[in-house]
Amino acid sequence: MNNVSFFTLPIIGSVVYFLLSCFFSMCFAFKYYYYGFSFDSFLLFFSNISFYFFQDRLVNALWIFGMLSITLHYANIHIVNKINIIILIFIMIIFSIIAAFVQQSIIIYFYQAPIFPIIIVISSAIFYVLLYSLLIYYLTNFFKRYFIKSKQPFVITATNSRNIHFILFSTFICFVLIKGYWLIANAFDITSSYFQEFLYIGAILLGLFLSKNCFKKSFNKIQSERLIKSIFVSATMILICVILYFASIYHMPIRFYINADTLIRVGRSLLLLILLIMLVGLILNKVTKHYFLKQK
Repeated sequence: MNNVSFFTLPIIGSVVYFLLSCFFSMCFAFKYYYYGFSFDSFLLFFSNISFYFFQDRLVNALWIFGMLSITLHYANIHIVNKINIIILIFIMIIFSIIAAFVQQSIIIYFYQAPIFPIIIVISSAIFYVLLYSLLIYYLTNFFKRYFIKSKQPFVITATNSRNIHFILFSTFICFVLIKGYWLIANAFDITSSYFQEFLYIGAILLGLFLSKNCFKKSFNKIQSERLIKSIFVSATMILICVILYFASIYHMPIRFYINADTLIRVGRSLLLLILLIMLVGLILNKVTKHYFLKQK
């Protein structure tokens, strides 16, 4: 008997993409930096880039998961069986290969072009998001004739509506906020510590946990307009707060010695970081309540 699930196939597809993208990234990195590398230097190089590849590809997998969920749903592909899984894996192999080679081509072109690094980062991030979205959409539509589909469309009920919309919102908002945070940090030429990033991600997860009760209202179909509006409003407000946070600490470098001036600066930065964490949770809670809980 075939199982019907909304998120099982997207999870499989995003995991396949994550594994393949990490593999291709390591292959390209090894190719470019192989010559002149000793074994010890290669181990050091691998340890330095492995975590970056892991976190960057993991965040990209969030967008892949969300796009697969929406495109497979509208194509009425929800049956989890061997044929559908094999076709999906084949699609993700094609997708990962195209994305990897296009990404490497863009990186080489940008680094040879006489433009500012922040322009490289922003333009490449936007390009990758559009590329991933269009590739997933067209590949799914091209291969959907080969999938085994259920005779009846997947029913959005009062039982599953809350979880579906909450997971979709959480997936897209996490991707946008984390990518946006990295872009802003690059724009200010500030190396954000892992501690700050973990606190920021923790604030996002806390805000999502607090906003989960705002998805109690049931719908009979995917609320794409509500999702887009809530994600856009939340991301805009939070990223503005992030910009103000980085702008406030941009002229407050922490020296290697301890004095009263340094302590004041560290205290101000810590206070602003705590305020940012509180604002993330508040904004996510208020925006989701407005779009998904209140009657409109």
